[in-house]
Amino acid sequence: MAHTIKIKRSETSSSEPTGSDLSTHEIAMNVTDGKIFTKAANGSIVVVAQKNDTSTEGITEGDALAFAIALG
Repeated sequence: MAHTIKIKRSETSSSEPTGSDLSTHEIAMNVTDGKIFTKAANGSIVVVAQKNDTSTEGITEGDALAFAIALG
Protein backbone atom coordinates (compact mmCIF):
# COMPACT_ATOMS: atom_id res chain seq x y z
CA MET A 1 0.00 0.00 0.00
CA ALA A 2 1.44 3.37 -1.01
CA HIS A 3 1.65 6.21 1.50
CA THR A 4 1.60 9.88 0.65
CA ILE A 5 3.81 12.13 2.76
CA LYS A 6 2.87 15.78 2.56
CA ILE A 7 5.47 18.28 3.69
CA LYS A 8 4.28 21.65 4.98
CA ARG A 9 4.89 24.05 2.13
CA SER A 10 4.57 27.59 0.88
CA GLU A 11 4.67 29.05 -2.62
CA THR A 12 5.12 32.63 -1.39
CA SER A 13 8.56 34.03 -2.16
CA SER A 14 10.76 34.59 0.93
CA SER A 15 8.20 32.96 3.23
CA GLU A 16 9.87 30.99 6.04
CA PRO A 17 8.29 29.01 8.89
CA THR A 18 8.42 30.30 12.45
CA GLY A 19 8.99 28.29 15.60
CA SER A 20 5.24 28.01 16.16
CA ASP A 21 4.67 26.68 12.61
CA LEU A 22 6.69 23.47 13.07
CA SER A 23 7.18 20.76 15.66
CA THR A 24 10.74 19.78 16.51
CA HIS A 25 12.31 17.90 13.54
CA GLU A 26 9.26 18.46 11.32
CA ILE A 27 10.14 19.64 7.81
CA ALA A 28 8.70 22.33 5.58
CA MET A 29 9.62 23.71 2.20
CA ASN A 30 9.26 26.90 0.19
CA VAL A 31 8.63 25.69 -3.34
CA THR A 32 9.26 29.08 -4.95
CA ASP A 33 12.60 29.67 -3.22
CA GLY A 34 13.67 26.03 -3.30
CA LYS A 35 14.41 25.84 0.43
CA ILE A 36 13.78 23.07 2.93
CA PHE A 37 13.54 23.90 6.64
CA THR A 38 13.37 22.01 9.92
CA LYS A 39 12.96 22.98 13.55
CA ALA A 40 15.99 22.12 15.70
CA ALA A 41 15.72 20.80 19.25
CA ASN A 42 16.60 24.27 20.57
CA GLY A 43 13.54 25.72 18.77
CA SER A 44 15.42 27.49 15.99
CA ILE A 45 14.43 27.15 12.33
CA VAL A 46 17.25 25.77 10.19
CA VAL A 47 17.61 25.76 6.39
CA VAL A 48 18.73 22.21 5.54
CA ALA A 49 18.73 22.56 1.75
CA GLN A 50 18.60 25.37 -0.77
CA LYS A 51 18.50 25.02 -4.56
CA ASN A 52 21.00 27.85 -5.11
CA ASP A 53 23.40 26.54 -2.46
CA THR A 54 26.66 25.87 -4.31
CA SER A 55 27.95 23.65 -1.51
CA THR A 56 25.48 20.91 -2.54
CA GLU A 57 24.22 19.54 -5.82
CA GLY A 58 20.64 20.34 -4.88
CA ILE A 59 17.97 18.13 -3.42
CA THR A 60 15.66 15.84 -5.30
CA GLU A 61 12.16 14.78 -4.36
CA GLY A 62 13.62 11.42 -3.38
CA ASP A 63 16.16 13.14 -1.11
CA ALA A 64 13.35 15.09 0.58
CA LEU A 65 11.34 11.90 1.09
CA ALA A 66 14.35 10.08 2.53
CA PHE A 67 14.98 13.04 4.84
CA ALA A 68 11.35 13.01 6.01
CA ILE A 69 11.51 9.28 6.72
CA ALA A 70 14.83 9.65 8.56
CA LEU A 71 13.36 12.33 10.84
CA GLY A 72 10.48 10.01 11.65
